[in-house]
This record gives sequence, structure tokens and C-alpha cells, in this order.
Amino acid sequence: MHYYGEFKFSDITRTSLPLYQEVIDQALQCGDISFRCFLADRKVADPVQRFGDQWQAYLKMAEQLVIGALSYKEVGVVLADNYSTPDHVQFEEDLRNDVNRRTKRMALASVVRLDSRATDGLQIVDMLTSAAAFEFRAHHGLASHTSPKGLLAAHVRMRLGVESLLEGLHEGEHSLKIYEHGSWVPEA
Repeated sequence: MHYYGEFKFSDITRTSLPLYQEVIDQALQCGDISFRCFLADRKVADPVQRFGDQWQAYLKMAEQLVIGALSYKEVGVVLADNYSTPDHVQFEEDLRNDVNRRTKRMALASVVRLDSRATDGLQIVDMLTSAAAFEFRAHHGLASHTSPKGLLAAHVRMRLGVESLLEGLHEGEHSLKIYEHGSWVPEA
């Protein structure tokens, strides 16, 4: 397969849908991948309100996600999608330091933000996360289950082995947590 564009959930069309489904299939059957994400409905439980600003909310949710994904004694590296931040935001350093402090060991060796065009992995994560979020939007009447994005979202759920992600996913190697104010694990 020769494809030189960026896989973006927002770009899915009826014509490109089979290619996107094939990418998801190949990624999820490689045997050495787990998908984990947090989704927040800001009308129900707003992490921005809880943590003070969007940068702290993103940091705290990433921290919890990384801690939940790491195995005991495993040292990880995070490749995160790049996004514009004010100069005072030091996401990479703060995430590494906060995870290591909370786990009381070097659990996270480094954090690197990359343009998603630089790595297929970030593009796949974007498609999986966007497909999960899409089901929530469609459930609330904000999107169509029969659109190309809705069909890819259904395909992702089928490949994850679930009918719905609306209640989260809490078994196997894949996990989807729905953010609630009570779901935050306090400092040890």
C-alpha cells in the first residue's frame, strides 16, 4: 500500500473508508498494541473547570492515562501529538516529573510532542480516539451513525470486540475511561 497523506478522522469519506478500515485492522491485529484513552463530556464533568485551565486539564488527564497504562517496573516513553501552548507550559517536563513522582520511580523516561504527520502511530491513535468520541456525539444526535465517520466508528468498536463504548471499556488490553470528577486518583 502506498499512501502519502495523513490519516485524519476528519478527512474520512465514503471513498477513503475502506483504506481507513484496513489501517485500523492492521494496527489492531499486530498483537503488540493496546488502546487506552480518556474521554470527557465537559457538560457532565469538566476537567478544565476542575484543574483551572486547559493545559493543566490535559496534563492531569495524560498523567492518569500514562500511570494506568504502565505495567509495574516498566519504563515508558510518551509520543504525544503536538499542539500550540503558551511559553509557560512545559508539558513534556511536567508529565514526566509528575508520573515519576506519583509512581515513586522512573516510570517515564521521556515525553516528546510530535506533529502527527511524523508518525503513523499518532495518526492511528487519533483515528481510534476520534472514533470513540464520535459514538458519543452520534448518541447525542450531533452526528450520524451512517456517515463515513459513523461507519468507521462502528468498525473500530467491532474490532475492539464491543457493541458500544458509551459505558467505557474496562477489560482486555484496551481501555476507555469516561472522565468523572470522582475518577481522579488523589496524590499518594
